[in-house]
Amino acid sequence: MALPELMYLSPTTREKAISIAQELLKTNKISPREAISKAILIAKNWAVKNVNRSVWKQLKSIDKEII
Repeated sequence: MALPELMYLSPTTREKAISIAQELLKTNKISPREAISKAILIAKNWAVKNVNRSVWKQLKSIDKEII
């Protein structure tokens, strides 16, 4: 199922969303469209947390260099 929402995700986030959707379909009795929509939201949140963590690490290393 090709959804336009998936095209706008980065490859890593898209892969994460697809694997989450597959898990949701196995464990919950929801439609594929619902599973993908839910998985996209979960994957986006996952990506934001990863970016924030890496940015924080970079800022911390820059602070160490300055001191």
